[in-house]
Amino acid sequence: MAMRIGVTVPNVHETLAERSTIEAVGLMADELGFDSVWCNDHLAIPSTAGDGAAEPAYAAAYGEQRGQSIYEPLIVLAYLAAVTRRVLLGTSVYLLPLRHPLLAARQAVSLDRLSDGRLVLGVGAGWLESEFAAVGVPYRQRGRRTDEAIAMLTSLCREDRTDFLPKPVQRPHPPLWIGGRSGAAVRRAARFGDAWHPSHLTVDELRRQIPELHAECDRAGRSAGEVTVTTRRKLVRTPTDDGRVLQGDAGAIAATVAELEQVGVSHLVVELPGSSERELLENLDWFGREVLAEVSA
Repeated sequence: MAMRIGVTVPNVHETLAERSTIEAVGLMADELGFDSVWCNDHLAIPSTAGDGAAEPAYAAAYGEQRGQSIYEPLIVLAYLAAVTRRVLLGTSVYLLPLRHPLLAARQAVSLDRLSDGRLVLGVGAGWLESEFAAVGVPYRQRGRRTDEAIAMLTSLCREDRTDFLPKPVQRPHPPLWIGGRSGAAVRRAARFGDAWHPSHLTVDELRRQIPELHAECDRAGRSAGEVTVTTRRKLVRTPTDDGRVLQGDAGAIAATVAELEQVGVSHLVVELPGSSERELLENLDWFGREVLAEVSA
């Protein structure tokens, strides 16, 4: 099966998290033939770390900024479900341990029903410790809470659970993509996931870690084919030596996509750059018209 490609919408951003921009990206992606659109997730980005210490380097490396506007991802996707026709609607990723599991399940299933089965629920355990403190959730319990919430969602979606209606359109439940690249995330994907969804890995890192995922699947009594591999990368329009991004002309990006597909990636989420709505949409249009054509050639 050919690589599927989606794009992020700016639901968490310093300047571009606006209804008009979010809608414009979703509509253009739908019209240009992208397979999916994706939301990021935060509940709170505190002004400082709770103990006054600096946040992990991970925060700076992944572009998390103070002073961002935050639109809740499932609400954004419900909005986009009403204005788009066919794209899948995904979270990359939804911070499951920060929510009550029953409420998260109810919202996810409602979205799957209202979108006629287009939800992809990418979930993660989270990493920003001060965000957990802001909502009163113990940071060190995030892994256990994530596993328990996944178990509740899958249980509630079963046909014999008549106390939870309606059931989702997608059976047995909306696809669960497990985010993260730690050993715990790989094990969680092997046990519970329909896909493993690490972000910003090089091709060589994926080549090394995918066999580990398959080994964990075997230990969990599942076949490797039951858990696909998906990933997320930033698009940059200026040359860089960073092997974790998409860069170059349409042909170069198509070659990178082919490399990712060769190592086993089946769905790529692209983070689009742009300092304004116009620039963001220009990059989306270029990628849709030039890169998708090269990828499918």
